[in-house]
Amino acid sequence: MYADRRLRVLFTVAMVLVALAGLRSVWFALAKADTLSVRATGQQVTQRKVLALRGEIADRHGTPLAVSEPAADVAVSSKQVLELRTLKPPQQPAQMAQVIAESLGLDEDEVLKALTTGKSFEYLGRSVPETKIQAMKDRAKKLGIRLTGLSYEPRNRRSYPGGPLAGQLLGGYGNDDKALSGLEDALDDTLKGTYGEETLTNAGSGNTLRTRTDRPMVPGKDVSLTLDANIQKMTEDALGELGQTYRPKHATAIVMQPDGEILSMANWPRVDPNDPAGAPAEYRTNLATSLTYEPGSTFKAVAVAGALQDRVVTPETKFVVPPQMQVADRVIKDSHDHGVETLTPGGILAQSSNVGAIKIGMALNDKRGEGAFDGWMRNFGFGAKTGLGLWEEQGLLPKVADYSGSTMGNLPIGQGQLVTPLQIANAYATIANGGVIRHPTLLKTVGGRPAERAKGKRILRPQVAQELRGMLTGVFEPGGTASEVHVPGYTLAGKTGTSNVYDEKLGEYVENRNVASIAGFAPASNPKVIIVVVADEPAGGGYGATVAGPAFGKIARYAMQYLQVPTNK
Repeated sequence: MYADRRLRVLFTVAMVLVALAGLRSVWFALAKADTLSVRATGQQVTQRKVLALRGEIADRHGTPLAVSEPAADVAVSSKQVLELRTLKPPQQPAQMAQVIAESLGLDEDEVLKALTTGKSFEYLGRSVPETKIQAMKDRAKKLGIRLTGLSYEPRNRRSYPGGPLAGQLLGGYGNDDKALSGLEDALDDTLKGTYGEETLTNAGSGNTLRTRTDRPMVPGKDVSLTLDANIQKMTEDALGELGQTYRPKHATAIVMQPDGEILSMANWPRVDPNDPAGAPAEYRTNLATSLTYEPGSTFKAVAVAGALQDRVVTPETKFVVPPQMQVADRVIKDSHDHGVETLTPGGILAQSSNVGAIKIGMALNDKRGEGAFDGWMRNFGFGAKTGLGLWEEQGLLPKVADYSGSTMGNLPIGQGQLVTPLQIANAYATIANGGVIRHPTLLKTVGGRPAERAKGKRILRPQVAQELRGMLTGVFEPGGTASEVHVPGYTLAGKTGTSNVYDEKLGEYVENRNVASIAGFAPASNPKVIIVVVADEPAGGGYGATVAGPAFGKIARYAMQYLQVPTNK
């Protein structure tokens, strides 16, 4: 009986203890649920970004110009690294530093210093290729070395296989996955894609148990340009010879098809986008779209085009051209001495007569109203962006309301207005293609599909464009300003230009500081390419024909052979 009583007591005590334990478990689960959840999540669940590989840029034939490879910024929390010394057996930072330095190509002493500063965050490397990171992980695993404390932020590592080829046009891309300039910036929304996000659940050993996609990754779109890498290289070579010979501040050249597709857009000096910091900032801009200058005599074709289209003149109209003329308070002279001559519009272009071009511009305003010439400048796209899509593009025209008495003594001969090389190229493309002005383009395909283009607008009758092309051939014939420029087997057409630079500090045009240029196309009768060459302030000055002309001829000769254009003479 006594034994039964003892059993009942023991049983009761046991039941009470069980009940108390159960109550404590319930309380613990309810009261500490948030804390336990946070701890479990911190140990087992991590989130990571999924790299959206940036789209590639290629030329019209698929030659890669800008490519990406998976990479990451590698950072370290030295606080976590130092805790490894408490393990059994302990891991010393020097062991980890050796693996990191040798795998990533870093200085071992600098790495060891970063691992032992006690800081919670410090970069070890920016845009490190994923291949190097994986090799580091594999080596550490083989040696039994933990890489605790390292973190990896996915990045695109951008490289440019052509080196300086089209460097200023392609632009730059930073280590922080930010487009900096050029096409990289202009096409950034197309190229960059959308990063994904994943949640990883890991075992205590570090092995991933499961992966959940929170946001899918969308890769960037590949882009192929209208650019031809071979023509681009030849254009840059020709500019390089110009630069070495005449030492301008800088120079640029454009090769374009009559339909507005750009085959090359070159700058001198060249800049390698793999190392943009290796060039002064003044050389990193794309002068083809950003250089503003007074075009000089290349603009005379606009005056003749407008007068022909508005039936103010015909190819046979004769003008009496003295060696100089008075316009308001200015005396305008021709560049060469001559007596009183009788010239047709073609003769005025061939000899680059300032007096003759002004007479044509004034005749246009006299018969069609004082804003007629201004209207033709704007018809050809001057004073507005061409629509290419590069942010730095500009160009300015004076307003008709701001014209002075001498303004029409300036504008027809390419003074008093600011243009860009691309605007000049597009104007000559309009003449070359039969009179339709279009937005020039650099895009061939986007994401494998043909890039959309706006329709052009006819501003010249086909006959007028044909007549003007014929007149512009005289520039390259004996007696023309570019008679020394020729390509065997082909007739060339175009116009040279030389304009003095206006110094705002001095408030005047400065002798021996000028822009030398040439614009034209080949072959003259059935143009396949438009070529514009501009040299900004060649050393000691110089004319468009002598400074820019030889480069024009070299580019035209190469383009005719490369494109297998049949000879026409």
